[in-house]
Amino acid sequence: MSWYIDSSAILKLLISENESIALAQFLDAPTKTSAISRVEVIRSLNRIAPEKIIEGQALLSKFEMTPASAPILILAENFPTAITLKSLDAIHVATVVFLNKTVEGLVTYDKQMIENAKKLGLTVVSPGMK
Repeated sequence: MSWYIDSSAILKLLISENESIALAQFLDAPTKTSAISRVEVIRSLNRIAPEKIIEGQALLSKFEMTPASAPILILAENFPTAITLKSLDAIHVATVVFLNKTVEGLVTYDKQMIENAKKLGLTVVSPGMK
């Protein structure tokens, strides 16, 4: 089985941070993400490291992209009020819920996403995070 990786984790594979090595070592199987990750990662790289855009596009092409389909969007918009996610983060978490039988869980470094995904009973990992 594979893992679902969000844009916060993808960026750690492109821009060296404390967790980058642990994350790269952790991801040894095919990995899935949402099509929205492409937008988030490339827009972030445009702002913080435009020289990494080609590398970012190459990395993104290695992930299995899940479209932000109507069922995923419906899940995201109907999370209970106890789930306090921003819109794009809700789509990431809804994608993990939608892919539940085909992914181990969620790889993220976003603290609010970690907290909310755990409230929904999802497995969450953040390799190297203390």
